[in-house]
Amino acid sequence: MKNSVLLLTVIIMAACFNFSAAPAPESQTRTIVNKMLAAINAHKGSTFNMRSEERIIGIKGLRGGLIQNKINVSPKKLYLKMIEDPNKGTEILYVEGQNGGKAVVNPGKFLPTLKLNPFSSLLTKDQHHTMLSSGFTIVGKIVEQGVKKADAQGKFDEVFKYAGDVTWNNRACYKLVIEDPTYAYTNYTAKKGENMYNIALKFLVPEYSMVETSGIKNFEEDLGGKTVKIPTSYSKKTVMYIDKENNFPIFQEVSDDKGIFERYSFYNLVVNPAFKADEFTEDFSDYNF
Repeated sequence: MKNSVLLLTVIIMAACFNFSAAPAPESQTRTIVNKMLAAINAHKGSTFNMRSEERIIGIKGLRGGLIQNKINVSPKKLYLKMIEDPNKGTEILYVEGQNGGKAVVNPGKFLPTLKLNPFSSLLTKDQHHTMLSSGFTIVGKIVEQGVKKADAQGKFDEVFKYAGDVTWNNRACYKLVIEDPTYAYTNYTAKKGENMYNIALKFLVPEYSMVETSGIKNFEEDLGGKTVKIPTSYSKKTVMYIDKENNFPIFQEVSDDKGIFERYSFYNLVVNPAFKADEFTEDFSDYNF
């Protein structure tokens, strides 16, 4: 009898104090995504070689090349070098706040050094993005936006899926598949001074999608007053291989409603390298400006 009374007392106290069950453990998928976002948000810079493969209007299959990258996140500093033909040897240096916002370009082949707007047609021809989108920071923002959107709809586990482990380029990786069931297109009327890069950054969508959907000819064009068709999210489906050691997405394959839109593969990634004091200057000994 005493035990029954004691049990009843405990039940009543739990009800009175509104005791709640322990929170459910975080899913493995969310843990992988959170670790990736934390790594990207914390990094200050990186070096890597990236193979770019992109869908270009009028060209069969995907087109791209291998590019050496050095990136300082803030202030933004970029050094890019084309490793393969047709532009093998071309070097591009961009430092935020210098050269009137222009990039210094060594086109190689004994041609003179140029200073060009990052949106210049010479630098963006048959490219999905401008150099200002280089690196992992934008990727992190896109994924963060996807998480917020999925959580708001209570569909995180439907949108983000851990699809097992893979070995890629001798690196142990998590395979993450992101699928947006709400992927669609919408119209946006650009404000004065906005170009494809500004709009893409505002809505975190691919710049080149506006070339395909709205027939825009170049990245420099002021689209103020024009209505452009943009996707409601970056992709319909994205497959990522996330390096288990550094939590960076070293393989990214992006698809829209037409199929594979772009694919990026990262090699020899070094996170937070110790850049030399003159590494983002034209006088750096390894460069040929």
